Amino acid sequence: MDSLIDMMDKVTIVFGFVTMLGVFYNIWQNRRNKKLENQKIKIYFDLEGIDYLLDLDMPRKHISRSEIQGILSAFQNVPSQRYSIEYLSDINFLDDIYKIQNNILDELKIIISEKEMNGWKIDDKNFHDGFNKNKMKKL
Repeated sequence: MDSLIDMMDKVTIVFGFVTMLGVFYNIWQNRRNKKLENQKIKIYFDLEGIDYLLDLDMPRKHISRSEIQGILSAFQNVPSQRYSIEYLSDINFLDDIYKIQNNILDELKIIISEKEMNGWKIDDKNFHDGFNKNKMKKL
């Protein structure tokens, strides 16, 4: 009977030690993930091979399609206007968002045309005044 209790005591010690290691590993992973979530992601406009760094870095945890589209309105000449950037509907944009959220990419490049950047006008109701390059840094 004593040998059974001794054996169970040793098994309990091993399980306790393994559990303790698991707890420490979990604490380490949580700290690492918290640092990655708060990592600043740079956002660029790619205009025909020329990069424009937007004057804003977003934490990785806030990078989403809707958040990016909302932020971009602040970089327009007239922030209340609607804009249209074809790349934001492209599967590559969504793939880049996924890669940023999964710690594969550390920056977001939005491909934009000259017309999308500088504005366009069809008539008095259909126009866009473009994006404010003073809120960006040309690289």
